[in-house]
Amino acid sequence: MPEKERAPARWGQERRLEFIEFRLQWEGRVNRSDLVDFFGISVPQASVDFARYRELAPENAFYDVLERAYITSKTFAPVLLKASTDDYLTRLWAVTSGVEAENSSFLGWRPDTSLVAEPARPVGHDILRSILAATKDQKSVRILYDSISGSGTSCRNITPHALGFNGSRWHVRAYCHERNEFRDFVLGRVREAVLQGSSPIGPGSDADWYNIIEAVIVPHPELSEAQRKIVEEDFCMENGRLILRVKEALLFYNLEHLGLLNEPRNVHKGLALANRVELSTFYKKHGFVE
Repeated sequence: MPEKERAPARWGQERRLEFIEFRLQWEGRVNRSDLVDFFGISVPQASVDFARYRELAPENAFYDVLERAYITSKTFAPVLLKASTDDYLTRLWAVTSGVEAENSSFLGWRPDTSLVAEPARPVGHDILRSILAATKDQKSVRILYDSISGSGTSCRNITPHALGFNGSRWHVRAYCHERNEFRDFVLGRVREAVLQGSSPIGPGSDADWYNIIEAVIVPHPELSEAQRKIVEEDFCMENGRLILRVKEALLFYNLEHLGLLNEPRNVHKGLALANRVELSTFYKKHGFVE
């Protein structure tokens, strides 16, 4: 059917068509009972959905009578979903970690999967709601905060404007009215959060959040030629280098995540920071310790 003659699919059917394509792409087969069980629809409706998908992508699958299922063809090419391995692995992570329930994921069969544990304090529901409300409406919020580098638990008045994730913990980027500067606060260490009034401190005042710095990443010089080539491919380097553009406020977290804060004494990740001298100004400014 020509594109202009196709009747627009309902949102519910769009999701079901995406489900069909997802199963074909990653599991190699899908049948009507998969649709019926996952979406709670009737068998006739499932048949309509498969017919619709065949209209959209007639070369993507064929019906196997013995398997009683649609099997992915060798010429399969997604028309509704991106051919993204990140998408599949993100879904797999979500189900394995318990973030997403198995019965709400498009995944059917999945490989035995295990994740590295990331112990972290849970973030209180009411605390996150208060932080989000303050961020949305540019208000200040009074927090009770556990500081590992300060004097234990203290009361702070902050104006939050953004969230950041360092690979294991969520932070809120906020102006600290006690310190008179923008700082990062670990969300899990906030014990209490109470909304206050409007704040005169706007996000644009946080120069470090908007200033972009380039960190030039290269294979560690102690690696062999063969090892360097592997590292270059692992990190999608071009001409033997990767230019990582990061917010100045997040430079520490990025370098820490890549094992580059103490890189001269740490070769296990196979990376080196080529412009370490150039970035030394930021090291000193933010108190990085090598």
